[in-house]
Amino acid sequence: MCPPDTDPENVFLREKNGNLYYVVRSGKGNGRKESWYRIKDSEKDLIEQILEGKKQILDEIVEFPCMNPDCRNKIKMTRVQLEEFFISYKKKYDMVVFPCCSKECRDKLLEKHGGELICRDDKR
Repeated sequence: MCPPDTDPENVFLREKNGNLYYVVRSGKGNGRKESWYRIKDSEKDLIEQILEGKKQILDEIVEFPCMNPDCRNKIKMTRVQLEEFFISYKKKYDMVVFPCCSKECRDKLLEKHGGELICRDDKR
């Protein structure tokens, strides 16, 4: 399907005029190019099964330890939530966030390792 040197983040499934395509994006900015490849009807069922399997895996519940080293609790979340938790904060706020099981654990962790949170945009 995709050329072997294609970055998976630049490949998308799209539907157009009742047909299913995978789109390979290359280039950056205004020089971006998209190549559309029609998926055969015989391949649609297989792709739908693969995507359903991927969705089930991403929806699995995982246990993540509370980041307070004095705590032994586990935080339950889906793989998607865990990934989104770390990635979205890094992208939106350029900071890494450590999940804690409760406000009390978070406060103890902050107290032990540097006090309260400080906003980076604060010009004081």
